[in-house]
Amino acid sequence: MLSFLFRVYTFFLGFLYPAYASYKAIESDAKNDDTQWLTYWVVYSVLMIAESFADYSVFWIPGYRFAKCGFIFWLASPRFKGALMLYDKCIRETLKKAEPIIDSVSAQLAKGDLSAVQKELAPATELLQKYGSEAFEKGMTAAAGAAKLAQEELAKANANAPKKD
Repeated sequence: MLSFLFRVYTFFLGFLYPAYASYKAIESDAKNDDTQWLTYWVVYSVLMIAESFADYSVFWIPGYRFAKCGFIFWLASPRFKGALMLYDKCIRETLKKAEPIIDSVSAQLAKGDLSAVQKELAPATELLQKYGSEAFEKGMTAAAGAAKLAQEELAKANANAPKKD
């Protein structure tokens, strides 16, 4: 039941509120709100892509949905401007480096030239095949360790909590 509530809350925070705020930004004369919401959608897209690569394996981590709700709140909040901060510190440089390849692949796809797309993406595909499973395994091991540590800390906190009558 709690998992369902987190999913609904995440849907509201991740899609409905940002979509309405984006509409309001488009209709306003101010430019800074446009930048905030465009940035939000870029960061949210990166998050969804990363989550899809993790394939449902992250959902078994205790507290994942709760943490995701908090993270999306931080991303979408105009007060905290988490999406702008994450974009500036992490995503911008990566996209700048990948921009020529993305532009080339997009142009080739628009022309329908799939062999050129395969040729362009071959080095990235080889890297994923070579290191992808190893990187995923390391990430899952780290996540499992963090989950175990969180469970131990929660158990300690519950053991030290005053008993209610």
